[in-house]
Amino acid sequence: MMAGCLLAGCSALPGMGGTANPPASTTATPGKSSAPSPARVVSDQEATSLLADYVKRNNAANRARSDKLLAGYEGGSSFAIDKASYRSSRILHKTITYQPFAYTKPTFHVPAAGQTPWFLATTHWQGKTTTAKEPTYLLFARQGDGWRQMYSPDTFDGTTTGDLPAIAVDASGLATEVAPTDSAGLLMSPADFAKKYASHMTGKGTAADKSLFAADRITTQAATTRTKMDQYARITATARPATRYPSYTLRTDDGGALTFTTIERTIRYDVRQGPERNYVFQKDSGILRGKYYTYMTIKDLYQVAAHIPPKKTEPGQAKVLASYSGLVAGTGK
Repeated sequence: MMAGCLLAGCSALPGMGGTANPPASTTATPGKSSAPSPARVVSDQEATSLLADYVKRNNAANRARSDKLLAGYEGGSSFAIDKASYRSSRILHKTITYQPFAYTKPTFHVPAAGQTPWFLATTHWQGKTTTAKEPTYLLFARQGDGWRQMYSPDTFDGTTTGDLPAIAVDASGLATEVAPTDSAGLLMSPADFAKKYASHMTGKGTAADKSLFAADRITTQAATTRTKMDQYARITATARPATRYPSYTLRTDDGGALTFTTIERTIRYDVRQGPERNYVFQKDSGILRGKYYTYMTIKDLYQVAAHIPPKKTEPGQAKVLASYSGLVAGTGK
């Protein structure tokens, strides 16, 4: 019987530097503030160039399955997930036939320049002959020597651009960043979302906490896998926010927020012994190969993009809209 953790494929991103536009100069007029406009991290033109560079670098790294090339344009949990995927692919396949890809019709959402410059793109994956119907989020942050792609969650099947929450912007067109612990006007803060959703992924948490989340593909599949695997193995699952990877959040038009965060999940399968010899295995994985007759432990990372609704008198639910995940470690016997 197959363990229910799926290994995601490689997505990827850029590493060229960008220069923030200087604040627009203003002249004081009666009744108006003379304060300069907030600095914009990147213009749409610069973001378009960054996206094109990311696609070029990503295709080169994927073709070579090179950790070194990958490190030039990815960071955070994206790098951890894709580095593990490269490792698995190199073990499973000595050579690969690679088809390059691109992204099309991007829309950029840029917060005011802060301690960590970053921006979000909403776009569609494009292959040689097809273009994805569902949008993808690509989030880039500037780190030291250049820009890195930090998040690349794909929206779930059937999602359209119109289904995504609109990002709120001010008069200058800038988005508003939300701090991890800021719960002002929200059902919960981004940090609380990450903590409660991590428990929800493993079927834990109070009934009240579970009611805070709309049904989504991740938690539904996890519950199905636990039920299906129970006859073959005793399952112990834990999950927690992977705080070593940064999270990012923007205000949305409805007064809520769109948050990007990473969850680390560990699942141990202790094989049930009986008259028949049971075993578990991980499909299509070079990190976990073969059959395990005693136990198998997997560790995966989940990038999730979720809409946290505004706090209102009537009950609301946070909704996970997109994800990107991969198995990053494992062992067994």
